[in-house]
Amino acid sequence: MSKLHFDTHQYELDEDYRIFTYYDTNKDKIYKHMHNFYEIYRLISGHVKYSTAGNSFYLTPGDFLFINRHQEHFPEVLDFSEPYERIALHVSPDTLKELSCDSIDLTAIFSQNEFKVYHYPAAIEKQIHSYYRQLARLYDEPDIYGKKILGKSLLASLFVLLTQHMDTPSVYSFDKSNKDIQIISVTKQYIQNHLNEKIRIEELADYLFMNQYYFMHQFKEQSGMSVYQFIQKVRIDALKEQIDQGVKLMAAAQSCGFGDYSNFYRYFKREFGCSPREYFLKE
Repeated sequence: MSKLHFDTHQYELDEDYRIFTYYDTNKDKIYKHMHNFYEIYRLISGHVKYSTAGNSFYLTPGDFLFINRHQEHFPEVLDFSEPYERIALHVSPDTLKELSCDSIDLTAIFSQNEFKVYHYPAAIEKQIHSYYRQLARLYDEPDIYGKKILGKSLLASLFVLLTQHMDTPSVYSFDKSNKDIQIISVTKQYIQNHLNEKIRIEELADYLFMNQYYFMHQFKEQSGMSVYQFIQKVRIDALKEQIDQGVKLMAAAQSCGFGDYSNFYRYFKREFGCSPREYFLKE
């Protein structure tokens, strides 16, 4: 799928679908808009606060957003330290209506006045991306035999999969009623991206554009632990993963942000009741 800089949006869609990967490094052409077709949006990279249906919320890479017809939406890119990259699949309302039947409404995943953000388990996302790749190939190659029929068949399969998992508990999602849970995933993403650095709570609060004390309160309420405890948990999880991959203990500790081994040793023994070496010998 080729990458394009976003230039301008179109209000109408005169084909069954189109699919693009957009890649931007500045906000010159990013603006509030709406359109008369359905859109599935997937964030690939970027620090994004998204606004739609009267709400604003943070996204993390891998999040899917289903944007309805005439639903105003706007991504606020908070910084361009990494490119703002996303996949947009635009689908004709007439096409989805034609592919639906009495028992299955393939437009049901789009909500006019609310939003719901999905983050699919790996197995489901793998299927989605398989459909995306095939749809992109069809879209980019005009001479494929039976292109229109194949495209509709792929769209039908994709939307059956999506509507099937609209309310599946294993699919991570949030909406306006529980959007504060995203504070955990966004914080985790930041820690993982700065794993071998010293992470200060005020930096995390700034990253989320929150007052430091409000951030600490909200995080404790949502996660059941302090921000400091969570930072250490993410570091320990990364440490375990590296050791499982064969990295030596001291090297893994260094790369996971435990720069001072003596402090790391004391922390580990206090938390786990034994030394790091004893713990990993028992694994």
